[in-house]
Amino acid sequence: MKARSLLPLVMLVCVGMNGMAATTRYVVSPETPGANPVGDYTSWETAATNIQNAITSSINGDTILVSNGVYYLTAQIELTKNIVLRSYGDGDIDPNGTILDAQYPAYSNRCMYVNNASAQVEGFTFTNGFPQADSLNGDGGGLYLQGFAQAKNCYFSGNRASRNGGGVFINYGLLADCSIVGNRSGGSDAGGGIYISTSGTITNCFVANNRSLKGGGVATTVGSSSYNAYRPHILGCVISNNVAQLPDGETGKDGNGGGIHSTNCSMIDGCLVTHNEARSSGGGGVYYGGIQTGAGIILRNTKLAYNKAIAGYGGGCGIGSTVGIVTNCLFVGNSASSGGGLVISGGGLVVDCTIISNSTAAFIQGGTLRNSLVAYNTNGIRVEATGTGTGLLQNCTIFGNGDTGINFLKESLVENCIITGHAQNNWVYNNAGGENTVWLNSCTTPLPTGTSDVDNIIEDPMLVDPANGDYSLQGSSPCINKGVYRDWMAGAVDLQGNNRIIGPAVDIGAFEAPLPLGTLFIIL
Repeated sequence: MKARSLLPLVMLVCVGMNGMAATTRYVVSPETPGANPVGDYTSWETAATNIQNAITSSINGDTILVSNGVYYLTAQIELTKNIVLRSYGDGDIDPNGTILDAQYPAYSNRCMYVNNASAQVEGFTFTNGFPQADSLNGDGGGLYLQGFAQAKNCYFSGNRASRNGGGVFINYGLLADCSIVGNRSGGSDAGGGIYISTSGTITNCFVANNRSLKGGGVATTVGSSSYNAYRPHILGCVISNNVAQLPDGETGKDGNGGGIHSTNCSMIDGCLVTHNEARSSGGGGVYYGGIQTGAGIILRNTKLAYNKAIAGYGGGCGIGSTVGIVTNCLFVGNSASSGGGLVISGGGLVVDCTIISNSTAAFIQGGTLRNSLVAYNTNGIRVEATGTGTGLLQNCTIFGNGDTGINFLKESLVENCIITGHAQNNWVYNNAGGENTVWLNSCTTPLPTGTSDVDNIIEDPMLVDPANGDYSLQGSSPCINKGVYRDWMAGAVDLQGNNRIIGPAVDIGAFEAPLPLGTLFIIL
């Protein structure tokens, strides 16, 4: 008798076992008429009425569908398995109708704890969570997300944390397409809406009307051993109407970062940060603090509008560190007692930015402002370098900022800049330190006459139409091809996205003039 291979049978058994593992289980509200929670909850007719019971019965690979309704919690839901927990109503997820209510003040617990790299939570409202000191330090009022788990399409409102993350606490995890509204963290801690510890990503989220001492909307921090290995990410989010404020009845503590507070390093990209307030200190929109070389904040492609630092500095953004890069951002309508648009400290770099219609344009303390437009702010730029640092302005167009364009309180370097159109002074030296400023290849009046000032011009720069927002150079501008070359210009673009060098030399100001029609270059 010919032997037959058992391999197909073994494969069939394995496939069958895998198929059996992927089970859908069901949960309905306890108030559901005729609810009959029996067995393993594998049909709507035998659905669980307690979410934790369904999780306990599940194995890795399962999906749990939770019918819309209100689920009153007396303890946090714990999800540490590789399963999908999803709301369900009328054939789709139903975050507005599927509510997890932790019942504070009757109970003191968060709504949910999730810790599994493949766990997914989708489509719930988290409310009335307020954990007291527990094994997780009272963090994460609505949700504690850990271990690369994911939460999507959820709504967090009315949650509190005794420490960090009133709405959500993330320690390696993803929060996507969520709304985080009206949460708060307590005491001297951070992240009224969201707190990211070490690493995590929030994307396409709406974060509004949250409150905390640091980071009314979002706070991030990275420990010293992880500065360069990890970076929290805030991507494509709206951060609006959040407040960094002292808790009720407390005094003597600063409230930094109305919208976002970042410690040591983070990435903020493609966001709208608007109408946030720091009521005690700095960074109405964004505050950054940290001094580690090679780390730092990266803020780019973001609009910062109408934020306030009521009793501090940096209405739009305050970089309180030697490391930080701000690129291609718009600062408009922000206000502060100092640096309404932004504050740059130490080695911070701001490049390709538009700073317009703020209470004060910028406060530069040793950082670099490059390839940027500063126009129609109530007051201009204040340069006051700290320690041995030197403020550096490169290829900027500075126009029409109240009485004074730049107020130098300490020596600085100005190169390839246009500074014109101010009511009283395009620039002024406020003390002996400011008089040591060096001017190279810039266009302004009066003409700088220091012994180190070289190749500056006093002529009208001939901007096209600054009253209507066109700060580019007319074809006959004396600023064309009159700048000095620097290494950063190789491959760079101007503020309009054109090549930074078009003709034989770089132009002065933030905008490169196009070549006249019919111009022919022959490269030998």
